[in-house]
Amino acid sequence: MKSSFFLVLAFFLLPDYLQGFTDIDAAIVTASQNEQDAAISRDTTYIRNLNNKASELMEAGMVDSAKTLIDEAISLARFLNDIEGESYAAKNLTNYYIDRGMPNRVISEVAPYFSSYAGTANEVQVGNQIATAHNMLGSYQKGLELYIRMRELAEKRNETRMAIGITQNIGNNYKSLGDLPSALDSYLSSLEMAEEISDTLIIAVVLDNLASINVAEGNFEIAENYLLKALDMNIQQNHQGNLITNYMSLGNLYKDKNQFDEALESFNMVLEIADNMSNVLARMQGMYNLGLLHLEMEEYDISMQYFQDSLELSLENSVFIGSFFNQLGKANVYRQTGNYIRAVDLFEAALEIAKTVSAIDLIKGTLESLFETYELAGDTTRAYTYLKQYTQLTDSLNRSERDEALARQEALLGLRMERENRELLEQTIQAQKSNATITTTALILIALALIGIFVMYRNKRQANILLKRRTEELSEVNAMKDRLLSMLAHDLRSPISSIQGVVYMIREKLLDGDDIQKALNQIDMQLQQDINTLTNYLQWAQNQRDGISAELTNVNLKELADNAIFEIKKTADTKGILTQNNLKKNHFVVGDVHMLRVMLRNLLSNAAKFVAAGDQIILDAEEADGQVHLTIKDTGPGIARERLVNIFKPFYKGSRGTSGEIGTGLGLSICKEFAEKQNGSLSVDTEVGKGTTFTISLKKANMEIPETTPA
Repeated sequence: MKSSFFLVLAFFLLPDYLQGFTDIDAAIVTASQNEQDAAISRDTTYIRNLNNKASELMEAGMVDSAKTLIDEAISLARFLNDIEGESYAAKNLTNYYIDRGMPNRVISEVAPYFSSYAGTANEVQVGNQIATAHNMLGSYQKGLELYIRMRELAEKRNETRMAIGITQNIGNNYKSLGDLPSALDSYLSSLEMAEEISDTLIIAVVLDNLASINVAEGNFEIAENYLLKALDMNIQQNHQGNLITNYMSLGNLYKDKNQFDEALESFNMVLEIADNMSNVLARMQGMYNLGLLHLEMEEYDISMQYFQDSLELSLENSVFIGSFFNQLGKANVYRQTGNYIRAVDLFEAALEIAKTVSAIDLIKGTLESLFETYELAGDTTRAYTYLKQYTQLTDSLNRSERDEALARQEALLGLRMERENRELLEQTIQAQKSNATITTTALILIALALIGIFVMYRNKRQANILLKRRTEELSEVNAMKDRLLSMLAHDLRSPISSIQGVVYMIREKLLDGDDIQKALNQIDMQLQQDINTLTNYLQWAQNQRDGISAELTNVNLKELADNAIFEIKKTADTKGILTQNNLKKNHFVVGDVHMLRVMLRNLLSNAAKFVAAGDQIILDAEEADGQVHLTIKDTGPGIARERLVNIFKPFYKGSRGTSGEIGTGLGLSICKEFAEKQNGSLSVDTEVGKGTTFTISLKKANMEIPETTPA
């Protein structure tokens, strides 16, 4: 739970010399210049001291006193054009508004001045908090773009801890967007960076974030393990703020597991630490979560009391978001006890608070609660009103995503070509109208008319030729589309039918014990294969239709290979295959991260498909003549020489895999094209009965250029 709020105070203690000069002798002005410069220096020092004191007060929880100093610092800094001092005050102000749950004030009061803070010591911190405010208001794309900019700036400035923190925030952003794989990648990346600098506090925070994802996914055992490790680290470091977060997360975990005694103990620890730190926000959160816990336990009177106490504390400290959540909590108590009228009143009060702070997600959730409550109360008319508002808001938020998806679909299926042809026909009709106008004019000016007719005839002929060419291209695209969809349907129908059969056997209890586990492993492996199949079709279709250009940068091959091996781990484990990555951390190449990820995934999946239990897949690399030669070697059956002629051609399918896997015939073709787009090459060496080796050759990276770590 975050917070809200406050009144802006005018600055004071304006230096006497700033109140203006009288029209005095120029010599007196010159004589006083040094004194004025010294005064300005004293004033900027005073601004810095104001900012330092405000930061100390906020750390101590004395936020109201801190706000007074922040307002004074900003006003004086702007008056003296002290950009460095203003950026420091802006950093404190964003922290204040974020902690008080007022992200809209960050956007309205700080964001408009952000560009003027470029080059200051606090630019990254202020930008990070503005991005966080966007996230809190549901503007996830704006938040993500600003986070990425600030991380790049932090890395450029060697602000390592800030870069790690922003990477965690990017993970939170992806989690809000529902992109859990990208969220996990960001969290794990920040964890690796924190481990490199042995920063225990950051590691503990990352573990807490990873735990939150696993709780949402129902992986309670993994989440508890992460949280207990984080708790131990924070106890050793005696970091009270992080301990509050850990106990809060543990309480919610135990609540979800119905371990109510353990949850109660964890939330009470939150209150104890909050009281020791005089942390009002943490106490609000602790009481709110205790209200949720007792609501879950159906102890409605106790639940209501905790919500009421937290609400009073929120109102007392002008924490609007705290007021919102506690109004929501009380409303849910009334709804569960059948008092729908009182529940509706509180839901509507919460809705007004959410609208005040412009929190889109909170508005959506409250509209949905109002719809459900009116529906329970039997008032379908009012229920429909709120359902309509909820639907309109959801549609508005999803419209851009739908537009992007439709645009991708349009490009893939060739509909864009059809639209261009329609526009060309309209141009031809317009040309014919112009031709009629020119013919009328030709009755007056015969010579000009003849020239005009000749020009129009030539233009019309060229338009017809172009129209014919576009029509032929459209026919080719449609033929390619039909072939692609036909093959896709054929390649996916059988695996999906097999999975359906296994699910039927499990549902009918025809399998038990180890057989179920084997069946689930087989389903998991088949689904991964089907995903790879679909990805290859779409990747090939996009490459053929629109073309893909490489964005070359320095790429760490070892990290990329580790991620690719992880993607095939389930298949390798199921088939009993050993994978080994011998790449070193200093293997960097000039390449495209996305293309290399696709190539490694396809080559490793291909190797796993054709080897059997006990076989190995080994990744290695060597440097020669300014290039890095990455090899993917397997100890499988090898490839017959007569098949090597066609192996890199699209839609060329070889034999089935050792577990009956069927490929798309596109993976190696894509890999070959992507290697060449990166100014490299892909080759194959094989011997029947001894295995196959694919070699990717790319230019070695110049390590003076900052490297790019795969996302």
